[in-house]
Amino acid sequence: MKTSHVVLTAAAFGIAHLVQSERQNRRRLALHAEEIHQDLITEALSNPALRAIWTAPGKLPDEEYTKILHCNRLISFLSAKFRAGLLDTASLRVQARWVMARQAGRTYWAVLGGFREEEAVDRVDRAFNTIMATEHAAMVAVDAMGT
Repeated sequence: MKTSHVVLTAAAFGIAHLVQSERQNRRRLALHAEEIHQDLITEALSNPALRAIWTAPGKLPDEEYTKILHCNRLISFLSAKFRAGLLDTASLRVQARWVMARQAGRTYWAVLGGFREEEAVDRVDRAFNTIMATEHAAMVAVDAMGT
């Protein structure tokens, strides 16, 4: 009886360790992908020809698209921090409110929020998008009341 209990405990510990290791590996991969994404945005910001390739035809003037790219950097960074557990829901909400208090943040979400929702792959992405969309809607409502 004691031997089987020890074996089961060791097996449970081993499985828990594997699950934790897999989570950490996924976080590392997500952070590395974010690093690459940030590099691509930096390159697009500094290279007008590259920026033009990724701008939707007739959608936004270069100056506006540049602002959207800057906002994309910040929102993608917040998304990566949320995914890695470096921001909880309350702190993300504070950050989202700060972003959406700026016209560039509201423009970004109005143009690309739907795309972010389409590309969401899991509950973490959906939770992030919900918080961002909620803060966007709140700031749009504040704008509407002010005019």
